[in-house]
Amino acid sequence: MNDLSLFKGETAFQKLFLLFKKKYESLGRIGGSVSLKSFTDDELMAISGLTGFSVEELRGKQSITLLKFEKSLQRTRYQYDSLISFLEDYFEESLIVNKDRLILEQERELQFLTEMKARFPQIEWYIDWLSSKSADTRWIWGLYKEDPAVLSSYLDFLETTWEFLIAEKMFLRIPLFAQKVTGNPHAFDRNAILGKMLLHLLTVDQMNREEGESGFRKTSEEENDLLGFYGLIRDDLWSFVTSQNILAETDQGVHPVWKAAQESGTVMNLPLKELIKVDKVYPYERNVVWVVENSSVASTLMDLAPHAPIVCTHGQLRIAGWRLIELLVLSDVTIYYSGDLDPEGMLIADRLLRRFPESVRLWRMDERSYLEAMSEEVITEKRLSQLNKLRDHGLNKVAEVMQREKRAAYQEALVEVMVEDLRRQ
Repeated sequence: MNDLSLFKGETAFQKLFLLFKKKYESLGRIGGSVSLKSFTDDELMAISGLTGFSVEELRGKQSITLLKFEKSLQRTRYQYDSLISFLEDYFEESLIVNKDRLILEQERELQFLTEMKARFPQIEWYIDWLSSKSADTRWIWGLYKEDPAVLSSYLDFLETTWEFLIAEKMFLRIPLFAQKVTGNPHAFDRNAILGKMLLHLLTVDQMNREEGESGFRKTSEEENDLLGFYGLIRDDLWSFVTSQNILAETDQGVHPVWKAAQESGTVMNLPLKELIKVDKVYPYERNVVWVVENSSVASTLMDLAPHAPIVCTHGQLRIAGWRLIELLVLSDVTIYYSGDLDPEGMLIADRLLRRFPESVRLWRMDERSYLEAMSEEVITEKRLSQLNKLRDHGLNKVAEVMQREKRAAYQEALVEVMVEDLRRQ
């Protein structure tokens, strides 16, 4: 190997040889030219001394070909026959063309994924998702490029986390859960990498289950609901439902507060914090509960049908709503659900039907009710496109009419007939 220290100490050659290296890696052969526009006169003077081209020639051409430099190199005392071997000695590494480098990188990635699936079989499905390299995984592949070993350690924690979540059917606050799994109570904080990866893993699971219209961009409230679905609590006060004439039990028997509320005709706001303390929930009589999306409609129904067991979810079903409905289903209760007849309201109903197909019935969400309650509000084409996600046959029949009419229908227009339904029970 020749002593190339002279070249390494000269800025002109550092710049020039780096350009040569990139050109070779791009083309896969010695060819083409590199621009000299960014070189100063002093730098061109240094190149002139090696190549035999005058500064004026170099400045005039504003470029130099790799082949011409290779020929000039052969006339120097270094006596390199090949520019490739010269560059490899200069950079002290083997030159790999970009195409070959890409193949090597792909082989390393495949080997990494294979090893990860073998080490972490519980989240093999998640590693398969990462292997797709979809847009949502780019930041995770960025972690891989920084240090595969660090990403491996994160996957190790996710494996332990997932094993716990599928084995334990309990609610835990996230700091306590993080301490239990990782030894660090802040490991799953919202801005921590592992916290972001946990949310990503849970979202992927939701998408694989096709639970609702899960997406990777979530509000803080949506993140709380996602975590709560798996028993992880970030906020157990803000998520709540409202009910009347519903009883609950713990291992000590009927809950005294729920019982007192029913006996006194009191409506209760039930935060998740209280819902996770009870084991059983059911209506005070019969085996039917009426669940309403809209709070003003629910309040009116509670006034006009004070003895009916009614639950209000206040719009989009949050974790408290899912918890209460799940407890009702476990008590073999039939749930009549009524929501707004617009794309968003119908998607909520569809999701509920998918989750509890044997227990949930639609209440005043048919074609006739839609036409009777239809408002003047025009639904945009973008919102109408959401109807394509519906699965329930009955809701799809309503969607056909909605696509034609392009109008929304709201529960307020159906209050009178809903009250009649309650009074007939």
